[in-house]
Amino acid sequence: MYTQDGRPIVAVSNGDPAGIGPEIILKAMANDAVRQAAAPIIVGSPALFERDLALVDAQLSLRLINHPNEAQGQPGSVEILPFDSLDLAACPLGQISAEGGRYSGASIAKAIAMGMAGEVHSVVVSPNNKRAMKDGGHEHTGFEEIARHYTGARRSVQILMGRKYNMARVTNHVALRAVADMCTRERVLNQILVLRESLAMVGMPDPVIGVSGLNPHNGEDGLMGTEEMTDIGPACDDARAQGIKVVGPIPADTVFVDIDKLGLDIVLSMYHDHGNSGIKILEFGHLVNFIGGLPIPVFTVAHGTAFDIAGKGIADATNMEQSIIAAARSRRAS
Repeated sequence: MYTQDGRPIVAVSNGDPAGIGPEIILKAMANDAVRQAAAPIIVGSPALFERDLALVDAQLSLRLINHPNEAQGQPGSVEILPFDSLDLAACPLGQISAEGGRYSGASIAKAIAMGMAGEVHSVVVSPNNKRAMKDGGHEHTGFEEIARHYTGARRSVQILMGRKYNMARVTNHVALRAVADMCTRERVLNQILVLRESLAMVGMPDPVIGVSGLNPHNGEDGLMGTEEMTDIGPACDDARAQGIKVVGPIPADTVFVDIDKLGLDIVLSMYHDHGNSGIKILEFGHLVNFIGGLPIPVFTVAHGTAFDIAGKGIADATNMEQSIIAAARSRRAS
């Protein structure tokens, strides 16, 4: 899972062929910082990347490999591990297609399988389209659900990591009316435990976790909700009793404002739009997604397929570069 000079081999999935994934992968592979940190290999279609070479303002050439241990990570060389066959004509740029979804999902499965077999150090998932993947026959289409499914992990947590600030959530893609019922003592504690274990994989072995409240003013002693008293607060106490550095519950409207004052390494938000709004104000354009709780490091970019600009050569590869570097710097679960 390492090159001869010691760089981690990072498997990068193909991404949806009709989106910006292939373009930003190629641009990232031309980046010196990426090359110094890792030896990325693409799990995908040589024909697709041959097509998109023209979008990149760099001298790159494709090198096909049969196994990750053949990776060299040389400047100017784009190493691709071909698998399956992609009907490129069935994947028009900027359009959802079942073929694009089928292939992009299969690429993720292949990349994660190589990670689980110890053939690569870590995995970066390129942008995919959930509708296309569903049409392409994949049962699991969300990034976290896919990663958990193919690694066999029983629990996981999605962590948005920035240059300085980080955020995770207790609930994910659920209706707001369901959030309060899901913020149970058991669930909040479980997320805290997975967070502590997972953050060690990215260089934070003893993190300070700031747990947000759910209701206005932390419920005002039950006047505006009781979850802080019945579930969130007791979960924080349970975690502290296990030696975990937890601060909270912290009022939801000030937790991101006070992140530095409280010395927090990460905020654990109760629901999607609260957590995402706060972290994006602080770190927009610099976030990568890391799925904690898995036996191998799995990352992805914090944006989608951007069908509207696919094939135009104007996609920004910064997030892909950050994701590959973060994956290379992570460590596998012990």
